[in-house]
Amino acid sequence: MRTLRDSRGQISIEFIILVGAIMVMVIAVFPYILRSNELSKAHAAARDGATFAAGMRGLGYKGGNVNELPSGVVKITGVEMIRVGNYSNLDWYRFSISISAPGYMIDDPTCTQSSIGMSTVRQAIKHVCYAFYGNWSGEGCTSLSVNTTYYRFTATCNFE
Repeated sequence: MRTLRDSRGQISIEFIILVGAIMVMVIAVFPYILRSNELSKAHAAARDGATFAAGMRGLGYKGGNVNELPSGVVKITGVEMIRVGNYSNLDWYRFSISISAPGYMIDDPTCTQSSIGMSTVRQAIKHVCYAFYGNWSGEGCTSLSVNTTYYRFTATCNFE
């Protein structure tokens, strides 16, 4: 017959083995969770930045070296994240920002050459930089790209 002391020792060893197996699984999956979290964080920050820029431009605010624009409704209709390829051992993703604006506000039909498009793209990238580095001009940031631990992010836009 087993004594109470024997059964307690058995439970402790089984518990330690179970906890050890769970820890090994968590450690094995952790890098995938980090990469996925970085993509989600960047996508959310780019949407926030694009929406902020559209709201400010819709109110008539302008960026540096931009012609004065009348106020109007500027909407972000979508922010899609597209995998472009590799850049210096980083996976390269581009945010494709779809913008809806009245014709009288569009000073150039090419989105990346228009003042609304460029201010939207720059704000999207600035918000991604802030999300990863905690300031608007982090070590891996330029005005049109952000490099993180695993990824490079750029942005482009198109008018709808």
